[in-house]
Amino acid sequence: MSAARLKEVWPAAAPPKPREWVRENLLAGYARDVNFAMRGSGTAKPFVYLDLAFEDAAVKFQKSLPPLREAAGQFSLYGNRLVVMATKGWVTADQGGRVDAAGTSFIIPDTSVKDGAPGIARIEASGQVTAALSLLNRPPLSVMEKAGLPVDLASGRVALSGTLSLPLRKGVTPDEITYHYRGRIRGAASDVLVPGESLSAEVLGLSGDQDHVQIEGDGALSGVPGSLIWRQAVGPAAERATAAAGQPPPVRVNGTIELSQATVDALRIGLPKGSVFGRGEGRYEVVIDKGVCAKADTGERSGRAWPADPGAELAAERGGHRSAATARAAGRAAAGGGAVARGGGVAGLWPCHAGTGGGLRRALFDRVDLRGWFRGAVELVGRGARAPGINIRSGVLDLRRMPDGSGGSGSSGGSSGGTGPITLQLDRMQVTDSIALTGFRGRFSTTGGLNGDFTAALNGQTGVSGVVVPKDGGFATRIQSEDAGGVFRAAGVLRHGSGGTFDMSLVPAPGAPGEYDGQIEVKNTRIKDAPSMAALLNAVSVVGLIDALAGQGILFTTVEAKFRLGATHLIVHESSAVGPSIGLSMDGNYDLERSVLNMRGVISPIDPAQCGWPGVHPQGRGADWLCLHVEGGGG
Repeated sequence: MSAARLKEVWPAAAPPKPREWVRENLLAGYARDVNFAMRGSGTAKPFVYLDLAFEDAAVKFQKSLPPLREAAGQFSLYGNRLVVMATKGWVTADQGGRVDAAGTSFIIPDTSVKDGAPGIARIEASGQVTAALSLLNRPPLSVMEKAGLPVDLASGRVALSGTLSLPLRKGVTPDEITYHYRGRIRGAASDVLVPGESLSAEVLGLSGDQDHVQIEGDGALSGVPGSLIWRQAVGPAAERATAAAGQPPPVRVNGTIELSQATVDALRIGLPKGSVFGRGEGRYEVVIDKGVCAKADTGERSGRAWPADPGAELAAERGGHRSAATARAAGRAAAGGGAVARGGGVAGLWPCHAGTGGGLRRALFDRVDLRGWFRGAVELVGRGARAPGINIRSGVLDLRRMPDGSGGSGSSGGSSGGTGPITLQLDRMQVTDSIALTGFRGRFSTTGGLNGDFTAALNGQTGVSGVVVPKDGGFATRIQSEDAGGVFRAAGVLRHGSGGTFDMSLVPAPGAPGEYDGQIEVKNTRIKDAPSMAALLNAVSVVGLIDALAGQGILFTTVEAKFRLGATHLIVHESSAVGPSIGLSMDGNYDLERSVLNMRGVISPIDPAQCGWPGVHPQGRGADWLCLHVEGGGG
């Protein structure tokens, strides 16, 4: 029996809604093995039973979907319950070709319900991913369109099962449609899910409902092994969020990724070769907001990696469409701690792309540990094809423990631009065992060698500023302060100093890693509460007596010294201090660990020739001198 003949013989006395459904939705085909029964009495509504098999049929299961063609299956009407089951058939999507719909069924639980009887479609489908997403994109769902994504966002074959429920009446709104589905994509590949990167996987899971679409599974990102969960909000809830925020809700991508030098290379992060070693796994989360400047973030670990959680921030732009991403990330080390970086780089980062060129834009590591010589937060800022800039956002840097054993006398100081610009915001820089710079702020360049300027507080007390320039394969430093006395107090050299200007230069000592040759020049500093002998000698002069009576201490208009500074010691080769009332010269050494002096020198007004120290010559004084040999605690 043909479909047309079936419609003709359908009993007029039978319930109208099943008859209407058959007339509107059975477009073609043949019926066989028809069983029909109707039972009733009097004026009561009769009970109707109809069962038939159909083949070569064209059936419209749901108004928003294309008809099922070459269909075969079973039709059943049992009282008010209508069921159509397809054991064979396919639909043709707007894009992507045919979708096999064998196993799909349509149910009206109660055809007697007025003003919108519920209709339920249980969907079984397999075909190309593009075709399946194209069906989801048909009105009124328009899943992909509302998500701002193309239906061809991924290639591969998908098999899925789902359920769709809606009232059977005209003017149905998206709020009245509920659905959910779940399936698998095999041989998946996409250049859209993660902007600017290619994703491939043997198997990915696909799921969704009226609120979201989700794709998840293990695969490779631009050839780098990893996993992802891609999630996009859709439907009425997304529309309400869009109305409230003024832009569509974001796409979320999170998962894991291998961290290694291969990752850096494949994702075009822009770090120098050899910056990363080891292998590990990191977790990441990306939030992509349509219409906002693109960002993306990740966390990572390598096999020898950061011991704690980092976050990152990147940017992506594709063909004029900008998307934004924010992420917080946490990584898990695949093996123990240790340094992740050597040279100027760090380990595996998430990529950032500008246009089609690729490269790092920004990456932030909350806690970094480089074999104990640095602990803190590090930010890398991409500079296109050049090495990234390095921003040290916080932390402690110990110059004593740096890999070359010095604060820069090794090859690093003579770099010819192997790293990008460096900005330091350190809580503490440990220079020697007893000397540290706190609140360190500096900006440096490696072009032609390390150079830049900085400010800090010496041992947390006296403010200093400095300049670093390349010098003999390392770098030289000049440190200045407007409180020379404060510098001496903070360094533990002289507790009674006050005022004056301080100017010191340091250069790496030849053949002595970790030590510096230096010169100091101090102008107009005073020593208050000086030892009794010094105060007595100062008072011998008229100027010194006036200063003493005024409580201003001993004034030195010029102090000069040449010395060598090591991690535990200060060796004074020669020094002199000259003032209007007193002058002295001194050499010797100072134990920085124990604060112990061993100095010799002369103070006016005693003749230095009587001391037997011909190498010690005070400047600018008269004929009388006092010979000194000082041992014991400094200050």
